Amino acid sequence: MMDQLSGVHAQGGGYGPPPGGYGGAPPPGGYGAPPGGMPGAPPGGPPPGGMPMAPPGGMAAPGMGGGNPELKKQTQTWLIISLVTWFFCANGCFGLIGAVLSYMAGQAADQGNIADAESKLKWAKILTSVGLVLSILGIIAYVLFMFVFAASSAATM
Repeated sequence: MMDQLSGVHAQGGGYGPPPGGYGGAPPPGGYGAPPGGMPGAPPGGPPPGGMPMAPPGGMAAPGMGGGNPELKKQTQTWLIISLVTWFFCANGCFGLIGAVLSYMAGQAADQGNIADAESKLKWAKILTSVGLVLSILGIIAYVLFMFVFAASSAATM
């Protein structure tokens, strides 16, 4: 069986290059730097001895890393408040969404995207506060309802 399979070969040798080449004649000038040097390069070419070495630890991309420690601390605080609101209060949606936004704000702060982190943290604060206020109002309404219900049942006896 193996002898039969080893004798099978493709005919024609594959597809080959397309007719007419790859788009005509090669570009003039070959592969090199454009005339006048690279755009954005200092005039006169690279410094003597080649390119300068990168600082120890590598180079960070612009806008990456570093983060704002004060903003990161605020995101952690509001994450805890949001989770407590979600767990203990009757209005879970606001606390849960606030917790997710707080977490996302912390991630944005870690990446150095301060504007995005502040925006998400602002919405996390708003939603968590709304959930907390609605929960407190619900508890007050429940307690008042119980007093009114108890008073009306006592009056009928």
